[in-house]
Amino acid sequence: MPIGSKIIYRDKVSSTNTLAREMLDDDSCCEGTVIFASEQSQGKGQGNNIWLSEAGKNLLVSVITRPLFLKADQQFLISKTISLAIASMLDNYSASISIKWPNDIYYKDDKIAGILIENSLEGNKIKSSVIGAGININQASFPPGLPNPVSLSMINKTEYDIADMLTDFCRISDYWYDMLKAGQTSCINQMYISRLYRFDRPSFFKTDQGRARGRIKGIDKYGRLQVSWDNGGRGVYGFREIGFTDQYSPSR
Repeated sequence: MPIGSKIIYRDKVSSTNTLAREMLDDDSCCEGTVIFASEQSQGKGQGNNIWLSEAGKNLLVSVITRPLFLKADQQFLISKTISLAIASMLDNYSASISIKWPNDIYYKDDKIAGILIENSLEGNKIKSSVIGAGININQASFPPGLPNPVSLSMINKTEYDIADMLTDFCRISDYWYDMLKAGQTSCINQMYISRLYRFDRPSFFKTDQGRARGRIKGIDKYGRLQVSWDNGGRGVYGFREIGFTDQYSPSR
């Protein structure tokens, strides 16, 4: 079924991903079902992070998919696909949109959207995937503890219809998910790299070994970041093993 063929709205939920997983457990929804909420009391980010969003101001959604056509070691293709979908959607409203590894969408150097994907495996296949996304649309201010949030309203000084944004999200996500189902992984991989935040640009990173300057050179099949260091070394890093520091060198 196309993404958005069924939309379930809730005024307030703990998190859209939690509700989506509950529906998967009791098999009460079809593939492509979208959970859409005005407010989350316990919005989730990666790991133990939370997603803070002002009620009624942003797009808070989760998509239920059953990508049995993907093997377990291809999980990051789902992240690439939804990242490209959200970036493409935001292209209609602003330039300078990029994908920051592993799960954020950026406007210039600020975060405009986040993604949380929760997969369930069956043998060597991905049985189901709950794709959660929070996209900052109309929120004008954010809690001071958040490092670099931005919204479309802040960028363009205008208000947007959240229902129209949901329609765009469903249509564009379905287009990219169809590409994934059709096996167009080479195109997805190439497009993902072309939109990767600070790809092949000198940047400072922090790892367990300390702070050093290098360049992002790619993403391996498992979704790990490939970095070439200024000292001639190379490394491959999983989530939470590496991160940008606050300071980086000027662009090339």
